[in-house]
Amino acid sequence: MRKSCQAFTDAEITRHAAVNPQYLQRHRDLKAEAETVRAHLARDVPRAAAAATARKEAALEVENRMLLEQNAVLRRTLDEVQAELRTLRGRELGGRTRDGLNSRSLRDTEMEELRKQRDAALAAGRQAETSMQTLRNVNQRLMVENSRLLSTAVAPDTTRNAP
Repeated sequence: MRKSCQAFTDAEITRHAAVNPQYLQRHRDLKAEAETVRAHLARDVPRAAAAATARKEAALEVENRMLLEQNAVLRRTLDEVQAELRTLRGRELGGRTRDGLNSRSLRDTEMEELRKQRDAALAAGRQAETSMQTLRNVNQRLMVENSRLLSTAVAPDTTRNAP
């Protein structure tokens, strides 16, 4: 559209790109970009501003979706680390029971290795929790920014209709 300085419909865009006709419906960020280009070609400033806001909202939604996926991965990792820690603790307790509470054996080196593994698992769990908290904070900031963008997108519409 930019090269030819001619606005295309969504159907024409998907036909030129040789993609499914619903492609732009599933990729709102691309649809918003196409609307922005159309508005600039038409020299329609209010429409261009609305399209820019829609593009920002779509980008925020994509980023939010990615953060939610990362959060889910971190939660699974944390669950795995916690399960491994429980297993290590169970082995340690089982070893103490087998060897007797006061007896020293060849298992001391194995116990030391298990402690190291446990410490590593705890450190990984703490790191995962820190990462999850960071992602929560970013997600919260994105939600605030999205709300701010939505409120600024609504505000020009009310002033535009004023006499």
